[in-house]
Amino acid sequence: MTTTQHNHALPCFCLAALLGAVGCYDGGNNIRPMQDDGSGSSDGGSDDGGATTEPQGTGDTTGDGNVDPPAPGNAMIRVIHGSPGAPAVDVYVAGTDSPVIAGLAYSETSDWLEVPAGTYAFEIRAADAAPTDAPVYSTGNLELAEGAMISALAAGVLPQGDDDVSSGSAFRVIPIAQAFDEAGTGEARVRVIHAGADAPAVGIDVGNDGVTELEDLERFDDSGAAGVSLPAGTELAVGIVAEDITVTSFQLPELGDGSHVLVIATGLLGRLPREPEGFGLLAVDDGGTIGFIKQNPTIYALHAGPDAPEVDLCVGDTTLAAHLSFGQMAAAQVPPGSYDLDAYAAPSGCAGTPAMSDAVDGLVAGERYLVIATGELTPIMGEPPLQLQVYSDRFDVDQPAMSALELIHAASAPEVDVGIVTGEVIENGNLVAAGLAWPETSNELMVQPLTYQIGFAGAGATAPIHPVVDFHVPAAPGERGFVIAAGDLAPEAFEAAFRLLVVDTATNPWSLSSVAPNP
Repeated sequence: MTTTQHNHALPCFCLAALLGAVGCYDGGNNIRPMQDDGSGSSDGGSDDGGATTEPQGTGDTTGDGNVDPPAPGNAMIRVIHGSPGAPAVDVYVAGTDSPVIAGLAYSETSDWLEVPAGTYAFEIRAADAAPTDAPVYSTGNLELAEGAMISALAAGVLPQGDDDVSSGSAFRVIPIAQAFDEAGTGEARVRVIHAGADAPAVGIDVGNDGVTELEDLERFDDSGAAGVSLPAGTELAVGIVAEDITVTSFQLPELGDGSHVLVIATGLLGRLPREPEGFGLLAVDDGGTIGFIKQNPTIYALHAGPDAPEVDLCVGDTTLAAHLSFGQMAAAQVPPGSYDLDAYAAPSGCAGTPAMSDAVDGLVAGERYLVIATGELTPIMGEPPLQLQVYSDRFDVDQPAMSALELIHAASAPEVDVGIVTGEVIENGNLVAAGLAWPETSNELMVQPLTYQIGFAGAGATAPIHPVVDFHVPAAPGERGFVIAAGDLAPEAFEAAFRLLVVDTATNPWSLSSVAPNP
C-alpha cells in the first residue's frame, strides 16, 4: 500500500504478533487500553579531594546485568540524568575543580563511582562550564554509608529563560538506595519511579490488561526499594493510568533473568511523544541505561470512503474501531510493529469476510499516524478502490503562535489545483498546491492564524483560476491540521458529498471537524 509521512518513508519495525492489550478511542477525551535507543553511560573521573572515585565494580560478574557491591569500608554512587530539557551536565564533588562525571546527557547513566564511605556534597554544572561558575544545583551533604549503592536521579525541570517552574516540578536530585529483593528464577526485580515533572499521580497497569497493580504513585515517589517481580526474557506491555483511565502505554524490552531494573517515568506529558522531551520510560539496570522507551504509536483511523457503510476496523479478532461511518475518526494505541488491518461492514465482531484488508507497515514508538480509509467500495470510471493510506504527524513544533496546515487529496476527484481565493478567483501567487492527485499531500503550510477561503479547481487551468468549489477554513493559533478533501464531487444518492475534514493534531486526542463548501 502507499504510505505518506510528510515525504519521509515509513521505517519498518516488525513484530511477529500484536503484543499486549489493545484499546480504542471512545469518542470522548481518552485513549482506552488496546523503543528508541537510549545512550550508554559516561565515564567518571577522579577528584582532587583524596577520595577514590575511579569507577570500580561496573562489570557484569553474574551475567544478569548486576554488579558487585562495594569493598568493605566503601560505598558506590552513580548519576542518572532524567531531567527533560536540561543540558548535559558535569558533576563535581563540592570544593574540587575537576568533574567526577563529565558530559552526562539526558537519559544517560554514569558509571558507578566507588568511594570511601562518608559524607559528600555534589555540585552540578552545565557540561564544559568552568569549575568556578555557580552550580545549577547543589545536593548539600549526602551520607554514603558503608556498603550503600546510591543512584542519584536528576529529575524535574530547570527554568528556561524567564519561565517560572513550580516547586512541585522543579529540578532536584533524588537519592535512590539500592535494596532490591532477590529475583527468582526467570524473574527480574523492577522498581518504578515517577519522575514525570508535569504528570499527575499515576497508576501502573502491568500487562496493560485493565488491572492496575500499582495505584496512585505520586510525582517523585516510587514503588518501593524491594522492587516488584516481573517475568524476564519477554517483552511486557505497561499501561499508565490516571483517574482510572489508561492515558498511554509502552512496551518494555526483555529484562535479564535476575536483573535489578529502575523504570523511571520521565519527560513531559505536555510535549509530543516523538519529541526528545516527550513523556517516556527510562530503563536502567546495574550496568547503566538499557534504553529510553517512547510511548506506543497511536493510530487515528478516519473513514473517508464516500460509498462505504459503517465499518469495524480489526487486527485479527481485536477491534480497533467500531461502527465508524463516513467523516468519523477513532484512535487506538498499539505496540510498535506492522499490522494487517481488516475492515468489515458493522457490526461484525471482527468475524466473517472483510470488505477490505490492507497492511500498515512499520509503526514506530513515539509516532502518531493518520490512517484514512479512502477510495470507493464500488469504484467506477477509474475511481480508486477502497484502501488504507497512512500519513505520519511530522508537523513543525516551532512557531507555536502560527498555524500549520497540510492538504491531503482523499476524495473521489481528479487532480486538482488548490489555492487561496481572492474575490472569486485564485491568483497566480495564491496557488498553494498544483496538480494535487489522490492520495498525495501538499507541503506543510505555515500561515498566520486567520480564516482562509480555499478553492479547488481542475489541475492545469491558467490563471486567474476560477475554483469549482471553495471553503472557508479557520486556522487557529497553534493548530497543526491535516486538511483532507473527502467525499465525491458528483455523488450518487447513497454517496457522501465533497467536503473538507480537518484533523487538528495539536489537541490530545486529535480533534476532527467538517467544513461544508460555500454555497
